[in-house]
Amino acid sequence: MPRGVIALAVLVGLISGGAVGYEADLSYVEGIIELTGACFIQGVKLESDPPELVAWPEAQGEALYGEFRLAEGGHAVMIDRLNDRILLYVDPNGSAEPVLFEWDRVLADGSLLASVPLELSFSDGASAPYRLFVMWRGLTPTVLAYCRDTYREGVIGLKDRPYKLAVIDEDTDGQYDALDGGVLLIDADGDSRLLASSDSHERFRLNEPFNLAGTVYRVRAVAADGSSIQVDISDEDVPPKPALLVGFPAPLFELTDVGGENIAIETLRGQIVVLDFWAGWCGPCIAELPTLETIHQRFADEGVSVLGINLDRSVEEFEEALTQHGIVYRQVYDGPDGPINTLYRIEGIPMTYVIDPDGVIRGRGLRGAQLLEQVESLLAEKKDGAGDPNDP
Repeated sequence: MPRGVIALAVLVGLISGGAVGYEADLSYVEGIIELTGACFIQGVKLESDPPELVAWPEAQGEALYGEFRLAEGGHAVMIDRLNDRILLYVDPNGSAEPVLFEWDRVLADGSLLASVPLELSFSDGASAPYRLFVMWRGLTPTVLAYCRDTYREGVIGLKDRPYKLAVIDEDTDGQYDALDGGVLLIDADGDSRLLASSDSHERFRLNEPFNLAGTVYRVRAVAADGSSIQVDISDEDVPPKPALLVGFPAPLFELTDVGGENIAIETLRGQIVVLDFWAGWCGPCIAELPTLETIHQRFADEGVSVLGINLDRSVEEFEEALTQHGIVYRQVYDGPDGPINTLYRIEGIPMTYVIDPDGVIRGRGLRGAQLLEQVESLLAEKKDGAGDPNDP
């Protein structure tokens, strides 16, 4: 194992204020889109008057000026608009001396994208690399959009084993020490991959307690430059986040349906279950109702249960939607902040989960023909698995 990895996984075993603590060094990594698929976009307002105390290059066309405020300093930026091209100048290290950067890509709408490496300064005298995505659009020429293209990654030895982790400067301010402005990814399931989606069981706010293998932890501190993290064992009572991925067991719940009957999803084992999170105000949800009704009508007698989880703002709105759309398959009213909604970390609807007879998630986010095909595939699999009862 490389020396650096060994160092990252060392359990420090700090004892501070009665709490057991752990610490790890974090390495600088570029290419956050590969990890998260998105970034939090900020904007700089560009002005025609150049700020003083900056060694601006001589403008060749119509120039606009601004500044990226990152960490403990500023990084001057200039857009020089010529007839045939747009020039981008950025101060990479806070020296007030902008240099020319090339655009990496031109999008179909004419937007220009550049990847700009910077060196940030901190109040303790430290400095650290940091890379930005920068975007300029002709439709909004006085705004320069940007977001971070970096994060910090390492391995921390906790109570039961080492865990791969990453810390993200979610608010793109160049600093990692504000726990309310950052994200922690930690390899909870031990597959050596970090799942960064918004509903991930491995994604936490830096100021959020998290449960791993029955022990609750809380981040105590992250260095401003992201070079290290400290984590304490907490006495808070926090359940583990269930995985909501295909191949993992579906989280269990128990509620009363609209007819007053108790529903415990665990009692539906042996059946194929389609969970549909929806609301009457959601147009795309209403558009999916015919597919769900088809599944109910065609396959209910073959061991398929369709269960609607309604997120309307009130019971009255829910009941009105049931009547208006003639929904006959089982429904549970959960509301906008209900326990099932929270358990499944629903952030957008419609959202479906297809659960096999063993209680394992086999599909998520499917609609229309894809949802129908998934149910048919599981039915065929179920029948094949049953076999001939006369076989030895």
